[in-house]
Amino acid sequence: MSSSKPAWSERELPAFFRRWRTDWKDEDLSPGNYLDFEGGLRFVLAAAWLFCPETVEYRGCVFLKERFSQGTVDDWFTNLGDDRRRIEGVANHVELWDVFGNTALADDDQLGEELPQLALALGECWQGVLSARYPDREITVEVSDEEDGSYGPTVTFWTSPAISTFG
Repeated sequence: MSSSKPAWSERELPAFFRRWRTDWKDEDLSPGNYLDFEGGLRFVLAAAWLFCPETVEYRGCVFLKERFSQGTVDDWFTNLGDDRRRIEGVANHVELWDVFGNTALADDDQLGEELPQLALALGECWQGVLSARYPDREITVEVSDEEDGSYGPTVTFWTSPAISTFG
């Protein structure tokens, strides 16, 4: 999977959810029902920071606040010159395997197999949130899943000044 414009159009319900719905003997149950039945509000509230992240602006760039370190970004400017696209792309790079490092990804729930879909959903959210938050910038969100499996599903973004058609 690789996409520069994330699009999560062919959703497949996660295996754990399908089993849960079957256990309840009600195929009409939705993911929203699962959140309500399983006390999901705590998790959804925490997930808001993942799907709608806080950002900071520094040296003409936009960075995820949670991952931002002024010293590290300054080092990237030293190493990459004024290549803001690469600096933002590297600094904002989120590997989902790392986000869920304490979660068993290879158990019966097959959660590791669900991460590519989560990456696409996350990418779409970031695209919308960042575009609304920074209307004067072109936002590029990249979702990828390396073929060799070295990083797993990843999401990153970079910005550039918006190009006006009105000169």
